[in-house]
Amino acid sequence: MSTDAAADVAPPPSPDDDPRATSLGRVDARDDDDDPPDEIRDRLRHVQEACDATTVDAPFPTLDLSGSHHAGDAIERVTCFGDAVVRGLRTLRLEFALRLEDSHVAALAPSATLEDVNLNGAQSVGDDAVIAIARANPGLRDIGLYWNVRVTDDAIATLCASCPALRSINLSGCKRLTDASAKSLSKLRRVESLNLTRCAFTDDGLTAIVLSPGIADHLVSLNLYAAARYTSRAYRCVGVLSQLTFLDVCGSQEISDDAVAEIAEGCPLLEYLNMSWCNAVTDVGFVAVAEGCPRLRIMSAHGNRNVTSAFVDALARTGDGSLRTLDVCGCVGVAEDRRALRALLPSLHDDDRTAFVFHT
Repeated sequence: MSTDAAADVAPPPSPDDDPRATSLGRVDARDDDDDPPDEIRDRLRHVQEACDATTVDAPFPTLDLSGSHHAGDAIERVTCFGDAVVRGLRTLRLEFALRLEDSHVAALAPSATLEDVNLNGAQSVGDDAVIAIARANPGLRDIGLYWNVRVTDDAIATLCASCPALRSINLSGCKRLTDASAKSLSKLRRVESLNLTRCAFTDDGLTAIVLSPGIADHLVSLNLYAAARYTSRAYRCVGVLSQLTFLDVCGSQEISDDAVAEIAEGCPLLEYLNMSWCNAVTDVGFVAVAEGCPRLRIMSAHGNRNVTSAFVDALARTGDGSLRTLDVCGCVGVAEDRRALRALLPSLHDDDRTAFVFHT
């Protein structure tokens, strides 16, 4: 923190002072002209809550600075009141926050009892922030690191080793991660949701994750969107995830009919399946899905030129009436128009945009 910034941080109030007036006045004085009014109100509201916590000894469970233009400044003002303010902090939301550094997050971590941390799109923070959170908050359950291009395998190793209760992890767009992170993830035992969109794991990395006993027993959501490196060898292993209800393999050019059939057989609870642009899959794979996954609510075969009306017939014959969205846009082999699809699948949404358009 610069000398000027340090000088502007309000000191801890004396017992004779009104902490709310002191802190709010200091924050208001620092508001930049380019901040939108909503941003100013949002920042003041969260500092107000922190100040109220100091006066009535009440818990301060959530700090939400999502999209804040001056998240670091706001955190400095909260922490200047001492550990008591953040001791009850359970949820930290810094999604797309600006002017935020590792040191700001690290300042909150030791005093809080964090269970839910959202650092999605906070691209100015990296390993130091994640490691500080992990080491000080072993009860962490949910963490979002979407498009965090600074996070490396070191942070994920510490996160997985320090936080055994993790249940939801979003690593979408974390480009620096390798199979070392996949092996760290495989050691977790309670994970229910994994977003690995665009992660550069290989077949070895993905199989290490899905074949891990703890993950296989608990995982209900797996996002492999735009993961072009996997082959059918890895996709076949996804079939061991018997609790899976959400699977996204959009853009998977290497997934085969055999792999899809194994997934359909092993994952009968699937409700959401995105197979847009899986162009190597034919009716063999799609019919296996229809027959093996009767609970489907959302299904996309968008862009597949191999699939035919046989898939639609199988859905109509085997489904349990749950299907609400079916995207077969670009599937030139499907002869049915929307009216005919509705006749075959009456459970589809009334709104055409919801019933037939999923992949955009």
